[in-house]
Amino acid sequence: MHRLLAGFVSANLFFSAATAKAADLSLDAAPMFNWTGLYVGVQGGYQWSKDRSTEFFTPTGAATGFSQDFQPDGGFGGVHVGYNYQFDWLVLGIEGDADFGRASDGFTCCGGIFTFDARKNWEASIRGRIGVTPTDRLLLYVTGGAAFTDLKYSWNSIEPLFPGVNANVFKTGWTVGGGGEVAVTDRVTARLEYRYSDFGTTRFEWIDGSYEQHPRFHTARTGVSLKF
Repeated sequence: MHRLLAGFVSANLFFSAATAKAADLSLDAAPMFNWTGLYVGVQGGYQWSKDRSTEFFTPTGAATGFSQDFQPDGGFGGVHVGYNYQFDWLVLGIEGDADFGRASDGFTCCGGIFTFDARKNWEASIRGRIGVTPTDRLLLYVTGGAAFTDLKYSWNSIEPLFPGVNANVFKTGWTVGGGGEVAVTDRVTARLEYRYSDFGTTRFEWIDGSYEQHPRFHTARTGVSLKF
């Protein structure tokens, strides 16, 4: 009886040790995700802004007192490409992207005689990224760099004495933001990001006045990337 009990205890201890060892080997066999590498992807989201058009009298450069707020907004979609390099829990990277989608708004004044329209059809950027990895498959990051766009403005009138004017203004500005990215598989990651873009001031002439704007855009975006 004692030998049977001793054998049972020994077998149980052996089985427990073997099971624990197998579990350790299984955990060791699961590779840690590494963010180093080239990636490409797509993104989409929503953009909004708050701007103001201020009028100046061209001969003197003085403000006429007329100003009007407007808020261009709209959806967009685009592509991105980048490269990350991971140092332990720190990830450094560079990324470029291009978004396409119309953000527009406008207003009328003087009893509907004059109509103003502002719009943006695309925006691109090249940025640095720096992030940390609380877990191997989660990246929290901040990003910032140069932004580029083409802004379109127009003033039109129902009066034939005031011919309309259209202005295309290419602008270079800056953009900053942050987000989170998670590795869904060993090659696919998904992200959620917010960015703010500022393009300084723009001004164009119409008749004997000039109009100044300060375009600034907020974007909320989500995207998917394929890692190589």
